[in-house]
Amino acid sequence: MTQFWVHGVGVLEDEATERLTKRHPDWRFTDGTPLTDAAYDVLVARSPTRELVAASPHLRTLIVPFAGVRQEVRDLLKDFPQVQLRTVHHNAGPTAELAVALVLAAARAIVPADQGMRTGDWTARYVPPNPTMILGGHPALVIGYGEVGRRIARALNGLGMQVHVMRSTEQTGVDGDIRIHPRSELPNLVSRARVVVLAIPGSPATDGLFGADLIGLLPEPSVLVNVARATVVDERALYERLRAGGVAAGLDVWWEEARSADAVTGVTASTYPFHELPNVVLSPHRGGAFSLREVRDLRLDHVDAILTELAQAE
Repeated sequence: MTQFWVHGVGVLEDEATERLTKRHPDWRFTDGTPLTDAAYDVLVARSPTRELVAASPHLRTLIVPFAGVRQEVRDLLKDFPQVQLRTVHHNAGPTAELAVALVLAAARAIVPADQGMRTGDWTARYVPPNPTMILGGHPALVIGYGEVGRRIARALNGLGMQVHVMRSTEQTGVDGDIRIHPRSELPNLVSRARVVVLAIPGSPATDGLFGADLIGLLPEPSVLVNVARATVVDERALYERLRAGGVAAGLDVWWEEARSADAVTGVTASTYPFHELPNVVLSPHRGGAFSLREVRDLRLDHVDAILTELAQAE
């Protein structure tokens, strides 16, 4: 019988673990520090240690119950080639929804217009903030075409945009109305895009991908939205480009972030004052909407689906 080991506070809430146990009463779930004679086949852990992975000679699958995996975990698993890594994409929909919201808010200068209306100022109706733009009929570029990127691309296509996407591979082709390009075409695609959305996983391979050269190619007007990782973008170059005007941005990821619900104030997101720029929509890394009960339920469902698949494969 497969033994499942759920490790770490917050990996799956106590209620979620209880629900899994009720759904599968014939399965064995354990929690805590592995025993000397640990025999679990599946480990669920957000930040697994070497001790956890090595404790059970039967371990064949590690489930990280989040969409992203830290590089140190990937490096660790190089020493355990027999262990398969699985993740969940429960927050792909919410993240894509926020990305599209940021595109629209930045493109139509929603925040400055809202702030004006709160003081009785209708200027934005007659003198559009700079930049303000329409999207239909113009090119859009989505960098990253995974679970999140595909949803964003379809949504932008539904707005009438000409959608281009770049994958981490050199793949080319089409996916319906969406055109897939290799990385080598990135400069040309950026220079023509009215909307650029970063939805690529953060990793050493993508750190600094959207550097000063690409930022300098953004046309006027255009919108850059980042729901990937802040490290994908050159912080200083982005700030300077936005301060110069003509380009708007929607940012959900930052170079410094609050790490705990107990310390959510007084955290400076960047060394540069993005908050002073009217052409930037700021969001506190909530693309995955992880504080919503509905999203927690989705995460449980995704983990349950993986566990069920593994159990049925015995």
